[in-house]
Parts: sequence; C-alpha cells; structure tokens
Amino acid sequence: MKKYKKIYIEITNNCNLNCSFCSPVQRPRKYMTIEEFEKILIKIKDATNYIYLHVKGEPLLHPQVIDFIKLAEKYNLKVNLTTNGTLFPKLAKELGTCKNLNKINFSLHSENYIPTYFEEIFNHIQYLPKKTTVIYRLWTLKNKQLDEKSTIIVDKIKDYYKLSSETVEKIREEENIKISSTIYVDKDNQFTWPEITNHKSCGYCYALKTHIAILVDGTVVPCCLDSNGKINLGNIFQESLEEIIKSEKYQILQKSFQDRTPSEKLCQSCTYKERNS
Repeated sequence: MKKYKKIYIEITNNCNLNCSFCSPVQRPRKYMTIEEFEKILIKIKDATNYIYLHVKGEPLLHPQVIDFIKLAEKYNLKVNLTTNGTLFPKLAKELGTCKNLNKINFSLHSENYIPTYFEEIFNHIQYLPKKTTVIYRLWTLKNKQLDEKSTIIVDKIKDYYKLSSETVEKIREEENIKISSTIYVDKDNQFTWPEITNHKSCGYCYALKTHIAILVDGTVVPCCLDSNGKINLGNIFQESLEEIIKSEKYQILQKSFQDRTPSEKLCQSCTYKERNS
C-alpha cells in the first residue's frame, strides 16, 4: 500500500462564514455520515498516519466532529484540523478529550468574526490535549510581509502571550515562529484557488506523492485545492484506494507531476505549484 504523509477528508463542505478569499462551493452541500467516514477510514488506514478533516467547509460545524475524531483513533490515525475558530470555544473541552488530536490550525484571517473572537480562542487553548500543536495562521498580501489586518492580529497575540519585542520582530520577518512549547505563528502569502484558465505553467507538485483528498461525497481528487472535484480520480465508496491508485488517470497525472508538465487543465492553471519550482 502506498503511504501518504496526509490524506484530506472533507467531512462537510458547509461553512458558517462567507469569506471573500474562499472560492464558492459549486457542489451540493452535504454532511458526511459517521458510517461513511468509517468506510473511508477502513480503506485508508494503512495509507497514512495523519488525516485532515477538511477540503472546503468548516469541520467544527459538523455535529459529530468529536465522534469522528475519536473514531479515527480506533484506526490509529492522528487528526489535524483547520478551522476559522468561531466554533472552537464551544467545543474546546470536548476536543480536549480527543487524545489523537495532533494539530489545530486557526485561520485568524477569517472574516465576519465577533469582537471577542481572538480572546475567546486564546482563552480556550488550555483545554486542548497538552501535546496538540496549535498554529495561528496568517495570510499576508505579498512577499510574506504583514498587511494591516495581520499586523493587528499579531498585536493581539503579542498582548495576550506577553511576547518580547524580539519575538514580535521574528514574526514580522520570518515564516514560522514558535511562541511556546506547542504554539506557533505561521504566515504565508494568500493563495488563489485554481480555476481552469488559459494560463499554463510548469512546476513540481506534491499531490499524489505526499497527499490526496477525499471530498464529502467520496470523490478522490489530487489535492485540497481541487475544491470542486474537477479532477475525479474515482470514488472511495465504490472502489478501493488501491484500485484508484492503479487507474490510468491517476498514473498519467502522477507521472506528469514528476515531469513538471501537469496533464490536467486545472493543474496547468494552478499557480501554487510554482512555489515548488
């Protein structure tokens, strides 16, 4: 069985926010059932050690998200979450009972949050398992330099965690800064969700090598940026992962990534791979 560093599983494509930087979902809205989730876990448990519970959507919006995380532990899978954080305070204590919660990323650049948004997140981190890595994620405008909004967020982090001026300067200048034993601040340039265009670029892509993604309806796609399932490699509910990997479409796309000449139009239009060039 091929081993991936991570596999994305979209447990819902619903979200409680409508941020301008997030591409619209063109697929039917759905919540994965726990029976469907377990079918996936059985098929992928030997293919990875880590699962991410999103592609699009807000995973903490799923009413059974705690049950999903604990079910993954049954199959020796560690769980990573990426969340806008708005629902985190209500679920923090329950998340604290999930021993296999490996990492939680907070997208602090999310929009439409309440005035106490940051403080509520900061105050509830204490309930997470001690070994869970926490990442406060910021998107900047260009060249990984803080924009005005990110600067305000960094000030809030500085005040709450009583960071030194030296640490704050590192946050401004570097990409990933450790501010405590398990807490990091990570910044990156805002990416553009790929759409099929006339733009064609070459570049190396780690999709199919280090990761794949499974949408809420079971569709397997190369990566988490194929948010509308344009590159359908098969359906995990109807096929085994081995069958999908051995398919002609999968094999052709994988080789094209290795050759830096992606075969799919969506991948040709995607600028994210240019970061690996």
